Amino acid sequence: MTLKYVIIGIMITTLFSSGYVAAAFAGGPRLDSPEDSTIEGANCWVDGYDAGFAGKYDKARADQCANEEDDEYNSSWDGSCVDGGRTESECNDIMNNPVDIENHEALQQENGSSCLYDGRNDGEADKPYDKDRASGCSEYGGQYRDGYQSACQMDTTESSCELLIEGEEGYCPWHPDIVACVEFLHNASNKMPEPISLGACGVMGDPRPNITCPQESNPEGYCLRVNHTAFCKTIGDLCDAGGFVKPEYPYCTIDM
Repeated sequence: MTLKYVIIGIMITTLFSSGYVAAAFAGGPRLDSPEDSTIEGANCWVDGYDAGFAGKYDKARADQCANEEDDEYNSSWDGSCVDGGRTESECNDIMNNPVDIENHEALQQENGSSCLYDGRNDGEADKPYDKDRASGCSEYGGQYRDGYQSACQMDTTESSCELLIEGEEGYCPWHPDIVACVEFLHNASNKMPEPISLGACGVMGDPRPNITCPQESNPEGYCLRVNHTAFCKTIGDLCDAGGFVKPEYPYCTIDM
């Protein structure tokens, strides 16, 4: 074992033996407790988030957690109740009608299942992809998207479902060979304006090997998304005279 990993092990042991959780271990709103939270405070934060997202409020647990410096249960609960798709008024009603939650840990799986079912139901009913619900459900493994995709693919192709989920702006620049994207990619107003300043990336990218600019990582996709004439007309990876992908090719070339 190298000295580097010995030091890391000592740091982690010291961290947890002192009763504090570092922000480095955070992972989104559900786990993003305040930096000065104790271990119990961090647990309160998770319990509050899971309960709020599920539309439940346990006053006994909240009172217990109020002894912590940051009142993590209530602080987390407020935001997660809204993340669960409710209005502030609805959340207030839930808080005014508390319930006893026997097992807060079980709420994580309950919330994930709820997201999955909502996604399936929306997909089966041919409803638009609910980006707000999907965003909230990202804390539970993106189950809403998984449910929507699986239900959608019962009636149509995988690419068509991904187009519904991501929208033309997010999907088409990376899939120019999809017929449904041709019209979108030929509409000049759908391209983002040419960058005013690229900083270190410059027109052709940053020459330093440890820095990868957007136009270097995927030049074709970049040119389909951005109206960056100085770059896209130089590399010769696209196009018709207007700088757009031709419908018969995934990408095209121009003579320089």
